[in-house]
Amino acid sequence: QNHAPKKKGQTLLPPKHQKSKMDLGFGSANQTVGNAATNIILQAHKAQETALDSEISRYDAVLSANDDTIESIRERRLAQMRQTQSRHQKYRAAGHGTYSALGEGQHGGDCAKAFFDAAKKSDRLVVHFHRRSTRVCDVFHKHLEVLAGRRLETRFVKIDVEAGGAADYLVEKLGVVIMPTVVIVKDRKVVHHLHGFDELGGTENFSTEALEYVLGMHDGVIKKEGDEVPPELLGGEGVNSIRVRRAGAPRGRGGAVRGGIYSSREDSDFDSDDN
Repeated sequence: QNHAPKKKGQTLLPPKHQKSKMDLGFGSANQTVGNAATNIILQAHKAQETALDSEISRYDAVLSANDDTIESIRERRLAQMRQTQSRHQKYRAAGHGTYSALGEGQHGGDCAKAFFDAAKKSDRLVVHFHRRSTRVCDVFHKHLEVLAGRRLETRFVKIDVEAGGAADYLVEKLGVVIMPTVVIVKDRKVVHHLHGFDELGGTENFSTEALEYVLGMHDGVIKKEGDEVPPELLGGEGVNSIRVRRAGAPRGRGGAVRGGIYSSREDSDFDSDDN
């Protein structure tokens, strides 16, 4: 009986020890597992082939389409582009796209009137109440400047609480007592306050993406489908803080400077006639 030639460094098993099927020493049970794994791999491969065939068929349909079909696709795409451009123009006309100060040169320096006017024109408004002498406010300035250019659906503004006059009125009306405080306004309604870095892991070293995610959780920006929690928020109190706040639990004071006695004004309606 002929056997495969023995190679250097190899020891050939006697014929009775050679097996015709894969077996790792567990007999028929192992063979069953092996067959099941093979079937799973084959099914996954077939699914990929089906998806690829579907994609190729879609492109083939476009390539083989007549002039009328191609023109229809083109017109639909152009209409979408025009709608997007028109929406962006409307946003920019309302002050979106920049991170600007309210009450400086507007309405004779009346930041309260500017605030109500902004809330009336924009569906989403993010307002940073800051104090120049509070260093941690600069952390929010940096991130909000980036987000203003990135998220055109929202207007981002800032108000200096030390400006006095109308600023004092807003601070009292909105219950702002912590520096920094970010107030989120949706459809002319205050829906949430971010106090310091409480919801951002309790540290000033958070990323712009982390702030963007937290704002999205509270309708400050449009939350994208499939957005995952930034890893930096998973290990800290950030995400838990969001849930706790919604349940109305007491607030922390991470990264914030107390400016008076806290008085909650979240989820409150306001009207420009109040000013």
